[in-house]
Amino acid sequence: MSTFLYLSDGYLAAMGLWLVALTVAPVAIMRWRRQRRTTGKPLRLVHAGLMLWLLLGLLTLPELYCALFYDTTDSFGLTNVSLRWHEMHVTTNADGFRDDHPLSKTLNPDRQRICFIGDSFTFGHGVPDVADRFTERIATDLESIQPGRYRVANAGLPGLDVRKLVDGFLPDLIKRDVQIDVLVYTLVLNDIEYYEEQTGKLYQDIEQLKPRFFLFRDTYFYNLAYFRWQQLQQPRVRNYFSYLSESYRTEPWNRMQRKLDQLVAVCDANDIELRVVIFPFLHNLGTDYPFRDAHRRLQDYFEAQSVLCLDLEPILTQHVDDGLTVNRFDAHPNERAHELAAEAMSERLLADLFESAETK
Repeated sequence: MSTFLYLSDGYLAAMGLWLVALTVAPVAIMRWRRQRRTTGKPLRLVHAGLMLWLLLGLLTLPELYCALFYDTTDSFGLTNVSLRWHEMHVTTNADGFRDDHPLSKTLNPDRQRICFIGDSFTFGHGVPDVADRFTERIATDLESIQPGRYRVANAGLPGLDVRKLVDGFLPDLIKRDVQIDVLVYTLVLNDIEYYEEQTGKLYQDIEQLKPRFFLFRDTYFYNLAYFRWQQLQQPRVRNYFSYLSESYRTEPWNRMQRKLDQLVAVCDANDIELRVVIFPFLHNLGTDYPFRDAHRRLQDYFEAQSVLCLDLEPILTQHVDDGLTVNRFDAHPNERAHELAAEAMSERLLADLFESAETK
């Protein structure tokens, strides 16, 4: 990978040759035009060549824009633009997390660790500056109130769900004797997808979408356009949120509850205080939000387990006009959504920590 704008050496070489060809082409065409005019031959082919050159030049402009200036992500993280964003903006610590501090085994005796664990919402997919994530905002506020009393850790990983959390991720941290005083599980409603049969087929379909033709495989704009068009053609992608809503009323919900039971048990057995924050599907927010029943089921479950739970849906719905997603093709929370989430968690989910810090 080249260090210049995180473009590969192969891409830079190919684009350089292509731009040279576009620069030389009109000179060659004009010479050809003079030759044909001198010999009295028709100029139709010359004019066709000029039109082709102009067309190719115009088609190159959006590619250059996406390669040089377009810096964002998409929901699935499949496009070359999104992959390059990840290379440009994501730095991980020794533990593999997007956090400035590694998860040391223990802290000072009078210091507690609040560990946020979740998927790409926690990870900050689409948020280039980690200081804009809700975890860093909370950490800054706590540190300003009581310096040195709390260490906030972000252990978010794309694709992490309760199944992976219970079956390997959390037990591994416990075996390593990593100090976790408060575990905040950032639950996104698609955590249930791994208990839904259609999800496996969906990701198989998405995997098969990867282009083989070089123009769609090795570019930025045309790769982006290819994926967006292909995803629109996939019925499982179009119906993804419909069947997820149904999952909370059928067997997948029962299976997810059993895994949540295990999470509660693991935390209880290891003296870890579990708290939960529920993120809604931001792009679906509004008066007709179709997942309110799923939110209610999750809240009822955690209330029955005596686990403190904060549902962000009613809070974020009030600000839906602010624009809460990274972009129209990426439904992850943007900086504004992270800001609102941090405020809500500080005031409700973690209010006792802020109060105890103030009164110490």
